[in-house]
Amino acid sequence: MPTHTVSKKRGSGAGGEASKKKHKKIREVTSNATNATEKAEEAMANARPMPSIANKLKRGEIYAKWLAEKKKLKKDLKAAKKQDEKEGKTTPSTHPKQQPRTLENTREVEETIVKPGDEEVLADEEDDEFAPYFSCVVKPKIMITTRPRPSAELFAFIQGLMTLIPNSYYYPRKDFELKDITGYARNKHFSHLVVLSEKSKTCNGMLVSHLGVPAMSSGIWKDGDRSVREDEEDDEDDEEGDGEKEEEEEEEEEEEKEELEGDEENPSSDSDEESNSPPPPPSQEEAEEEDLPELDTPGPTCFFKISNIVMPKKLSNHGKATSHIPELILNNFTTRLGHRCGRFLGSIFPHAPEFQGRQAVTFHNQRDYIFVRHHRYVFEKGKRKMDKDGATRARLQELGPRFSLRMRWMLAGGFDTKFGEYEYYGKTEYNTSRRKFHL
Repeated sequence: MPTHTVSKKRGSGAGGEASKKKHKKIREVTSNATNATEKAEEAMANARPMPSIANKLKRGEIYAKWLAEKKKLKKDLKAAKKQDEKEGKTTPSTHPKQQPRTLENTREVEETIVKPGDEEVLADEEDDEFAPYFSCVVKPKIMITTRPRPSAELFAFIQGLMTLIPNSYYYPRKDFELKDITGYARNKHFSHLVVLSEKSKTCNGMLVSHLGVPAMSSGIWKDGDRSVREDEEDDEDDEEGDGEKEEEEEEEEEEEKEELEGDEENPSSDSDEESNSPPPPPSQEEAEEEDLPELDTPGPTCFFKISNIVMPKKLSNHGKATSHIPELILNNFTTRLGHRCGRFLGSIFPHAPEFQGRQAVTFHNQRDYIFVRHHRYVFEKGKRKMDKDGATRARLQELGPRFSLRMRWMLAGGFDTKFGEYEYYGKTEYNTSRRKFHL
């Protein structure tokens, strides 16, 4: 005999009564809420879960309705928060926003982290080798060169680097050794030497050596420099006065010479007069050697790995850099080594920015990677539809080039990898944890 199955209606029986009681309790809980925000949060917490349905078509229909309900609850919660803010009924949320765990906020505590306003560190920085650059006493002059026999692709990056760094000059490497180049650069009053290396026609390394504080500022800082300050102009006036005094002294010395020549032609019999005669003046070369101040000791020397180079042509809506001196931003250098690295990179740039150029160079340290960016800030007035009152807004326009640096080692003195003393040397076996940063 055929068997007939009788299907029970959903909601009938003991299961249906239990679900009704559960919904009744939820309504009672939501009715006890103090404001609209709490009501919306409790409604989201008590929302029905997605049921498990075997039929694929039916499951898709139910899932679409479930997503629409969830979206509506989120929208109601957002509107309830705005309503409570207007009425002044804001209360702390029952579900606070969780902060994600990142390498920055789970970083291992470094013993050498510098606190803001540390007197000891500030005193050290006032007397270090970079203080003359930061106080604008001497302006840097940079020599840029490459490894022997560079490829043609490297010159595009050199051109971008020369637009980034003011008062920088390129010299071809040819077959000269670095020791010979450093000696020549010191004699020509260069303050820094930059040597670029490459692999597979891509720049992958940069050696930067501080040659010592030069005896004088040279390059674009000669006569006619538009960035000369008032106190420097006073110094130039004093130098002109000193030059007039030197000319008068030279005239007196020439007169004494003529008198001595006359005495030699008509020698007198008194030996005392000969012994009392003044000695001959020093030659011009001896006088120049005496007047020249000595250069400071070179150092430090750093090697950086370069990666992620993007030239200005590949940047969208890029601008063209002008010859104005940019502002310098050194960001997130927190340890003692980071302070030294940041001041070393900052000594390459003059610290008398020309604000009419609206240019800024940024060195941003994050996880021991130094991101280099070159921007111009642009002011726009009433160009957006939302600016009904003609408000002025600022935006950034990238000029380029864009690249990243990572310091591999730092020598205390000049370039001497054989006998030099390392202040820092980054080895892979020293990196025992991903959450430990040195800069």
